[in-house]
Amino acid sequence: MATTEHESARTAGERAPTAALIYLSGPRRGRTQKLAGSTFRIDPFDSAGVVITPADRTGGAARLGSLHRSGDSYELVMEADRGAWVNGSPVRTRLLAPGDLVEIESGPVFRFRLYPPGETVHKTVAEVFADCVECARHDGRPFILKAPGLMTEMLRELATQTTLWFRAGVLIALTFIAVTIVYQVRQVQELETSLSREQARVAALADLLSRGERDKLTRDDLAAVRAEIQQGLGQTHERVAALEARSAAATRIIAEYSASVLFIQGSYGFVQEKTGRPLRVVPGPGGEPLRLPNGEAVMTLDGDGPPVEINYTGTAFIVNDAGLLLTNRHVALPWESSEVAGTAKALGLKPVMRRMLGFLAGEREPFDVRFVSASDSADLALLSCQEVTRLRPPLRLAAAPPSAGDEVIVLGFPTGIRALLARAGDRFVAELAKRTDVDFWGVTRELAKAGLVTPLASRGIVGQATREAVVYDAETTSGGSGGPVVDLNGDVVAVNTAIIPEFGGSNLGVPIAHARELIERSSARK
Repeated sequence: MATTEHESARTAGERAPTAALIYLSGPRRGRTQKLAGSTFRIDPFDSAGVVITPADRTGGAARLGSLHRSGDSYELVMEADRGAWVNGSPVRTRLLAPGDLVEIESGPVFRFRLYPPGETVHKTVAEVFADCVECARHDGRPFILKAPGLMTEMLRELATQTTLWFRAGVLIALTFIAVTIVYQVRQVQELETSLSREQARVAALADLLSRGERDKLTRDDLAAVRAEIQQGLGQTHERVAALEARSAAATRIIAEYSASVLFIQGSYGFVQEKTGRPLRVVPGPGGEPLRLPNGEAVMTLDGDGPPVEINYTGTAFIVNDAGLLLTNRHVALPWESSEVAGTAKALGLKPVMRRMLGFLAGEREPFDVRFVSASDSADLALLSCQEVTRLRPPLRLAAAPPSAGDEVIVLGFPTGIRALLARAGDRFVAELAKRTDVDFWGVTRELAKAGLVTPLASRGIVGQATREAVVYDAETTSGGSGGPVVDLNGDVVAVNTAIIPEFGGSNLGVPIAHARELIERSSARK
């Protein structure tokens, strides 16, 4: 069956590419007009400049020009008195090619494009970019003013004029970018948090080590002590002289009881709770600790550097023939006396006693001392050293508390090694400074060999005595913690524990009744 002319035209039209005009200027800028007919009129229009409409919708001749279907494209035909430009060149008639830029006199600028038959009109990214740039070029404003509009229009066309697949891809890409940014932000936040924790860890560990370094003895320390001795102006020398002067009235008690008072020298460190690995100092060049720019030593749980050792000193005294020594809890468990325990626990570390030695007056070598138990209600602890009981008698513990006004004598080692050096004299310190093995442990051993480890004694008056504390004004200072407070009858009435400088130089002792309870509990457990 033969087809009609109309059916042939329709069939050809269905197979022909889709033509479209993209307006780049004028009131319709950014819009797309499909050309679905064979002929279009170009007429003037008040608001739009020109209007392009199918010829079969209006009568009469076109006033400006027309577009006629010619094969797969359209031919532009302008009236004699009207002008047009295609890609910047003036024309009267022109078969338009895909991508041609058309400008009608007194009218808009538009882009002519062809799309595959049957497909929805969508722009490629390159077409969006080219059209938006052309729109901006025909905007008469300065570039700095039209740049925001260019970006906005480009984003709008990418979101509305491109294919659904492209938009979906962009959405997926943007989602991926957003997720990546969020992930990176979280990673940065976690890194910052981790860095803050690490910085806090380094600072805390450095603080722990600095506590130990403060108690170490260097050649400079010995030189400083020697200068104090020579000048007679050092605070340590003055303190020692004052303490000795106050003790003259109780010579007998001092002579008898000093023999049973021990100088305690100890050190502790930290190990990781889970693995037992010790906290170590990172060695630098020459074997000295590697230090941060702020001077703090670097520490780690790895490597083979020396374990961290925090040194301290205190006082203890013999309390029975079984080798029990009485002291303060903060001497037996020194890490509890400050924020050290909490800091270590937060870092996953636990404290361990590395060494504890006891020195007796007149004995050349120290004794190993071990921890036995500590009171949970008072600043008291028991240590053990079997050897000392064969050499010295225990001190007698008072049966009743002292009364206000009673005289007491406090025995101990206030200011630790520095006080012992101050009393040793210039010649001893000068000879010691020549040694290469000067350290926290070696100095005390040399003092013991020279017979220079003897406790200081000071005399005072009891100001108040309660079940919880005995307050007295006997001179003492740090390092004397754990020493016996003895009345003139020779009975230990308290254990020296704390200094109260802001309260008239008064000091505190734990009543001996608490010590009796601790000793009884310890004996019952055996």
